[in-house]
Amino acid sequence: MQKHRDVFKRFVEFENHYDGYRLARRDKRYKPEVLAYSANLEENLINGIEHLKHKSYRITEMREFYEYFPKKRIILALPFKDRVINCAAYNVLWPIYSKSFYEHSYGSIPGRGTLKAVQQLQYWLQLVRNKPGPKWWLAKADISKFFFRVPVDVQLRELGRPLDDPDMMWFLETAIRGDGRAFGLPLEVGDVAEAERIQGIGMQVGSLISQVTANVVLTPLDHYMKRVARVPYYIRYMDDMLFLTPSKAQAWEALGMMDDYLRCNLGLQLNNKTTVMPYDDGPEFVGRRVWPDSIRLRKATSLRMKQHLRYVREHYATGELDQDYCLSVIVSYLGLMKHCDNDALRRKVLEDFVLVRKSKP
Repeated sequence: MQKHRDVFKRFVEFENHYDGYRLARRDKRYKPEVLAYSANLEENLINGIEHLKHKSYRITEMREFYEYFPKKRIILALPFKDRVINCAAYNVLWPIYSKSFYEHSYGSIPGRGTLKAVQQLQYWLQLVRNKPGPKWWLAKADISKFFFRVPVDVQLRELGRPLDDPDMMWFLETAIRGDGRAFGLPLEVGDVAEAERIQGIGMQVGSLISQVTANVVLTPLDHYMKRVARVPYYIRYMDDMLFLTPSKAQAWEALGMMDDYLRCNLGLQLNNKTTVMPYDDGPEFVGRRVWPDSIRLRKATSLRMKQHLRYVREHYATGELDQDYCLSVIVSYLGLMKHCDNDALRRKVLEDFVLVRKSKP
């Protein structure tokens, strides 16, 4: 493996931080904290660089909130000045790590979104349907609370493999540990808002560095499943994995190997959603059900979409949401349905999505 030196040197260049600033402000340029930072742009960029060079940089307190769609999850938002530095780091790290990514891993990778993932899976389903011999089987696996259980030392170990740069490793540890709060959650937890947090495990959901780290940590698993478990068709979207095998027994054997690898090498484990089914039973993947000749939204995805759109309409009516945000939501859902066989649902969504402000008394 090639070892990369002088990464930190490129990281702290002024031009790189300016590019990080442009990336960080994308779609946010008129927010108060972005405008305040931009008002003294050069001074703020230089100040951040100097703190990095002198290793006095510390992440300031992150804003914690919850996203409820498609499911309830904790999001940690960096202050804008820290987001600029995070994006500058992403600029120099992405070319290093992305070279080793498995060709059929999807999620937080430019050009490899949910649509590409389901299209690839459907292509494989068509392929195995036409193969002579016994019927193929599909295994579906999901890592238990991946983002809140992956050990910090595992994150740093995997990020450090291609680096020969102690200064860059110092920054990565600073970024991963965040503002010092605990990110981890117990395996068995109901409401994430009430769970006691655990130090030493988990990552901050919501930063570019975390997105890169998630893929870096799971890339060795991808290569293990192809080269050691010898799974013919294997696909991953973040912590959701599917693969196809010529027999049911092979599928369960490969799942056992996957779980052993996760436990022994990454400090993780599969959850109880792991299952094996005939390839043409319409497996659920990234919010859709996929058959060789059809792709449809999952019932749960359709229900959450309707709930979210109702929430948007109601909060627009009270003035809590603006029109631009509401339109971005409906456009996103129409894009989701565009390549699915859900014409009736699409028409119904468009008919019901009417934005009306309540009149003030």
